[in-house]
Amino acid sequence: MSSRARILKAQKAWAASRGLRLHDGAYLDSVETNLRLPMRPSTLAAFQAGEAAELKEFPRYPAKLRALFSSTALVLNVFDRWSAQEAAPLLAALDLHGAAQALQFEARFPIGADGHAPNVDLAITLDSGRVAGIESKFTEWLEPRRPAKIRFKEKYFPPGQALWTSRGLPACQALAQELQDGRSRYRFLYATQLLKHALGMATQCHQGFSLVYLYYDWSGPAARAHRKELEHFAARVGAELDLRWLSYQELYRRLRGSLGPEDADYLGYLAARYFPGTVES
Repeated sequence: MSSRARILKAQKAWAASRGLRLHDGAYLDSVETNLRLPMRPSTLAAFQAGEAAELKEFPRYPAKLRALFSSTALVLNVFDRWSAQEAAPLLAALDLHGAAQALQFEARFPIGADGHAPNVDLAITLDSGRVAGIESKFTEWLEPRRPAKIRFKEKYFPPGQALWTSRGLPACQALAQELQDGRSRYRFLYATQLLKHALGMATQCHQGFSLVYLYYDWSGPAARAHRKELEHFAARVGAELDLRWLSYQELYRRLRGSLGPEDADYLGYLAARYFPGTVES
């Protein structure tokens, strides 16, 4: 059984323990049943303005946010509760300094006048004006990517222009060009996506930015390859991006060590669903 299949099996076991029905193998009855709490109005608005497939029901397949393996559901279940309360414990767990002014899901950072806007899963604006952009992965990284999927569209390399260099990211420019030429390749890490986020944030975040890569870890050969790629990526461009990376498992351990009894329901839900073996007593 593949790593992704084992994760999905664990998610199905969680759903069964809650008496939740499944459709098409891995989809719940509704978006609401896939979330610990209903989305806050501002969060719902962000998704309604973004990718329609997250919420929209299509004739041939359900809304993506109904999937047990949804990375977006994971982000919401971990982060949405911090939108309306003091987020100091969360920032500490992410190794971010300062106070959070706002949390914005599906945050868009246009890179030019054409309106093209790479969006990060979550942007945390700090009181300094600095923005931390969080890119989240659940099971996606476990499947190796084909060469055609790890290159950029040509618009990222307009004639006579170096987009990343012009935003103060020369190391990112060099790596992006290597990826485009096929001289560098990341099979498990979505390096092109991270570089797009960096370009958008460098364009729009005038007080500076940090890029946070957060992933659901799972042991095995893919995990070892993924970590080596992360280390390589960080060595190449980490300083330019103020790059931080950690697993969801480590984030949960840090939160569990800092939160009190009033957070037992939140921690218990996360433990039961995503981190079995660590359920609060």
